Amino acid sequence: MSSVIYSGDRSERATATTFLEKRIEINRAYASADFDAWLLERLSVRSGEDILDVGCGSGAQTIPFATLVGPTGSVSSLDISADSIVLLKSRVPPQARVQGVAADMADLAGVIANVFNTKRYSLVHSSYALYYSSKRMQVLDVMRGAIKPGGRCAVFTPNAPHGLVELAARLTEVPTAVNESLRFGSEVLQPYFEKNFPRYDVHHFHNVISVPSADILIEFYRQTTYYNSQAETKMRSAADEEIKRSGSFKYEKNGYLIIGFTDE
Repeated sequence: MSSVIYSGDRSERATATTFLEKRIEINRAYASADFDAWLLERLSVRSGEDILDVGCGSGAQTIPFATLVGPTGSVSSLDISADSIVLLKSRVPPQARVQGVAADMADLAGVIANVFNTKRYSLVHSSYALYYSSKRMQVLDVMRGAIKPGGRCAVFTPNAPHGLVELAARLTEVPTAVNESLRFGSEVLQPYFEKNFPRYDVHHFHNVISVPSADILIEFYRQTTYYNSQAETKMRSAADEEIKRSGSFKYEKNGYLIIGFTDE
């Protein structure tokens, strides 16, 4: 049984490769900040590291991790979508030491014990994924338990303000889980890291999405877990009005990164 907090269509939107790829494509095209570069700078991945990537999707972080760790390092990646793992494997350079497995992150302990070749990691990481699991605290415990001495745990999550969620909430009902995800960093992750790591750092990602047409905005909205077809017309009107006035529709889409450090 899946541990994804959503069911039905919303679960598909949260985990399916087609929705994920389109979200990434639009975010990268119209963002004011380069999330990938921002994240990698703060993770400080080094040659020879062994990395665990939980909720890896189609490889947005796994692939640059593999390049940075080089031939003496490794990346062990897990995602609930088998299609995403297939796509990840097709993108990995032939010489890279990457092992991708399709499994629910709730089963992470068993995958590490019985499937992954590498069992302990200098960096355990999850971006845009952990809050989707109803077993998130269990997963965090497993991630923490798999860290080598002197290693670190890094989790990235959405963070308020999020302009598109706020617009959607004015037009229709937004799932409670969506609003909870925007508080996941400060209300769930930070207390956990305070309790379980001798030291941690928090980084805030500030980003503005600027789309030039209502069509693009609606296309992105259709990929989200808070999509409601009945709100499309009003959302399109709001976008058209703003684009007519200022030339683009802009909204904040921010994030929260916490990195916990272990003792040597």
